[in-house]
Amino acid sequence: MEEDQQYEERKTPAGFLVKVRLTKLTYVVFTPKGPEVPKGAKNNSIIVPVPRVVFLGDDFNLSHFRLGELSFVNVKSGKLVIPYQHGGSRDIKTIYLNSGSDSDILPVIIFHYNFVKDIMTATEQGIEFHHIVADESLLKNDMVTLKIRYPTVNILILKKKINVAYENKSPASGTAASDVKAEFATPVVDADIARAADMASSGSNLNMYSENPVFLARIHLRNLELDKVKQLLFDFNLKGEDIIFIRTFLDVMIKNVNNKEELNANRDKVKVLDEIFRLAVLIINHAEADFELELEKGLSKDVAYMIYALLEKYQEQAKNIEEEIMIWEWKYRARRLM
Repeated sequence: MEEDQQYEERKTPAGFLVKVRLTKLTYVVFTPKGPEVPKGAKNNSIIVPVPRVVFLGDDFNLSHFRLGELSFVNVKSGKLVIPYQHGGSRDIKTIYLNSGSDSDILPVIIFHYNFVKDIMTATEQGIEFHHIVADESLLKNDMVTLKIRYPTVNILILKKKINVAYENKSPASGTAASDVKAEFATPVVDADIARAADMASSGSNLNMYSENPVFLARIHLRNLELDKVKQLLFDFNLKGEDIIFIRTFLDVMIKNVNNKEELNANRDKVKVLDEIFRLAVLIINHAEADFELELEKGLSKDVAYMIYALLEKYQEQAKNIEEEIMIWEWKYRARRLM
């Protein structure tokens, strides 16, 4: 197996490099000073298993993840930020799991099973996991079964009414379970997927009907409407986490593991789109040194035109004169590359 097939790398907006060894499902975080030793690492090892999280029960909606495959999620204050939907609600809730890392992005693999027997079948097939997330409808007998069969696995129970996660027994301070909580985040799109698909097919501008740019990106990319995905950068003030999810979709299309003909035909366009979103994060985060380095390396004409237009948008939104001058200088340099 070639080197680039054994590893997957992700450069984070904060400047970390996360290198995942796909054959072992482990990762190492590289800082500017060298490999990171995560807090609480056994024997001060720099090698960390990719966390595998199982959601148990048919009330969970995890459609924003590619189940059983490597994903990257945000990290906040050293905790993995894992979004989910539950109980038919359109609200996005979030679970936080300790990582011990200072990186702002880390890998994770999400699984979803409806029944305990499905988890047992998966483990018999060699799948390992570190966390099980269930709601309070989990039967006591099933909880006992899980505790006996998987004594080292962190089991979290979500209370439907108060929306918190806890272990079956009171966790000690500083453990993974004591650092887990669930909370509401931004609301999901008002229209359901079927209605959105109908609106898209009718030629309506979906960007005007939804408040969820990640959802819209999925719809547009599914239809290979790449210009509409570009437009999201102008119709929304995207956050870094929005772009991370969108770039995950783009990465799947670029890899095209199923060798779909329409994706092969559009690979170059998708790569350009991914590059635009990669640079957009640097602009949004005001990563001055990193963005100026990209300008020095040069941009293709297609990318330069888009970046110039995006800089115009953010110059209009500048909060102070220093920010406006910085963006004006970036515009000047981008224009020379057009």
